[in-house]
Amino acid sequence: MSLLGEAVRAALQPCSYSLLILSVVVLGLRGPRPRLPALGVFVATSTLFAWIPFVGFNPLLDGRLAGTVGLLAGLVLAGWHTHRREAPSWPGMLGVALVGAFAGATWLPCVGRELGAVLTAATRDPWPGLPALALYLLGTMWVVIVLVAISDYTPRLRRCLGNVRVVIGFRIVGAIIVLTVAVDLYPTFLSHLARISAL
Repeated sequence: MSLLGEAVRAALQPCSYSLLILSVVVLGLRGPRPRLPALGVFVATSTLFAWIPFVGFNPLLDGRLAGTVGLLAGLVLAGWHTHRREAPSWPGMLGVALVGAFAGATWLPCVGRELGAVLTAATRDPWPGLPALALYLLGTMWVVIVLVAISDYTPRLRRCLGNVRVVIGFRIVGAIIVLTVAVDLYPTFLSHLARISAL
């Protein structure tokens, strides 16, 4: 439980902001549809792509070109149903998964004592580290989980988030993030957040 407590505190630190911003943007693009299932997909894929380097696989989404294409495709697919309501829901979930994969592949953790021990152990034996990392990222996302739960069960707020202007706002933020990845400024942004967190 100390790992979860560390994660809850890390959610308020700048090094977690990139993960939280990406999750809020991709969920905001979902329009009026329920967001809790999509949040589950985001956490699962971000956890997987944050963990797989420990088994010796280097995710392609942390590269500049692949990251730009993957993130752009994810954001487009995540918002697909906002203009085609008759479309099946799987493109949107695929988009959420792609953005989650990008978030996990590029994530710079707020390494405290508990997470540091998990990551150090994972370099020797990665499999026990997967559930611990999943618990940590879930704890880091508590702010988003609360916001999503409130929006999903408050019809007025849910309709507000599905407003065309609000969705366009999320698209603009998403486009800005894609642009920073394309011009190779995103790693600088992540490093800056990590430095602020260390102060």
